[in-house]
Amino acid sequence: MKRIALIGALLLSGTLAAHADNDVWTNIMKQSRGDDLLHADVSTCAQRYGMSQNGVPTSAVFKRCMLGHGWRFDHTVRVPTWIDPDTGLTCHEFKIGGITGSDCSNF
Repeated sequence: MKRIALIGALLLSGTLAAHADNDVWTNIMKQSRGDDLLHADVSTCAQRYGMSQNGVPTSAVFKRCMLGHGWRFDHTVRVPTWIDPDTGLTCHEFKIGGITGSDCSNF
């Protein structure tokens, strides 16, 4: 498979209009690379240029940084979130393979 689209879970603290933004990055290198490297590259670019904020388009400088690491910006997915009434934590659903679940945290 030449192109592998990987979702970089860039869930940020707080929510805007009850949604979280997840950027989708496409591997443009010849070899296959996994999520661990994607997350490391996102972390490197976030340290240099700041993390993308919910509801704000991903900056051109962040996209250029990721391109320098071999990832092309594809699109942003809006993920619905909610506040757990028992804990007050922000929650979102996720799906890994055929397993669906939810995750709640302060971040």
